[in-house]
Amino acid sequence: MSDILEKIKKIDDLPTLPAVAMEALSLAHAPNVSIAKLSEVIHKDPPLATKMLKMANSSFYKRGDKPVETIQRAITILGLSEIINITSSVTVLSTFTSKKGFIWESFWDHCVATAIVARTMARKIRMETQGREFVGGLLHDIGKIVLDYTVRDEFNKALDLSITRDCPLYEAEQEILGTSHMEVGALLAQRWNLPDYLSDIIRWHHAPEKSQFKPMTALISIADLLAKAKQLSYGGDTLSFVLADQAGWQVLLEHRYPMDELDLERITFEMDSLADTVRDYIKSVSE
Repeated sequence: MSDILEKIKKIDDLPTLPAVAMEALSLAHAPNVSIAKLSEVIHKDPPLATKMLKMANSSFYKRGDKPVETIQRAITILGLSEIINITSSVTVLSTFTSKKGFIWESFWDHCVATAIVARTMARKIRMETQGREFVGGLLHDIGKIVLDYTVRDEFNKALDLSITRDCPLYEAEQEILGTSHMEVGALLAQRWNLPDYLSDIIRWHHAPEKSQFKPMTALISIADLLAKAKQLSYGGDTLSFVLADQAGWQVLLEHRYPMDELDLERITFEMDSLADTVRDYIKSVSE
């Protein structure tokens, strides 16, 4: 185990999510959760409740002409999966987007793009995800926040190396740091007591064949690549690729998802407006 990973394990003040957000996310994943109980938890954090209503009424989520005026109504109309998405987006982005250092705008552009692409792909291949693909996409690179927060100089060297060598950032991280954002992100997920599937996605999104939650992790892996293909990335992660050759694609085929039915040209066309969609989404979360 690397010295840096050991150092990070001993740090007590790693980035944290608000307690109410953690409770809401945990409750949203619980079986037989009641709308009233989830609404009660969200109301414990008035700024979160206010932003959630704003998001529910934004162009990204709004359904119908009537305004959504209560959290219970938002949950009823949008469903638990979308409430999980909104809670995750609002809390994660509001907690971290004010930080300095790193290429924060590009970082969140990429994470939100991955979440949006994962959601689109899940619908196209008829994967039942309960909204988990969006949260997985949003948090898959969260380890980079920890590296920037704890060992910024070394992390910046890895970023520079990935650009200079035009290699995947995680390879540069391994060379410079002796660890990767995947390992560090999984450590943070455990600190946050996130569900096992999220920790697994974070740890294995570059090697989905090793995941315990293979289809979901493979979906995030492909969405990650597609987001990078639209220049929504950072570091040296701009390498060309063939989707059918990717481990994630093979995992989804092995699990009998209809990958051969996908119209990749149409998906690429639909992604032409991805950057605008991402920025509109981030704006609606941040306002």
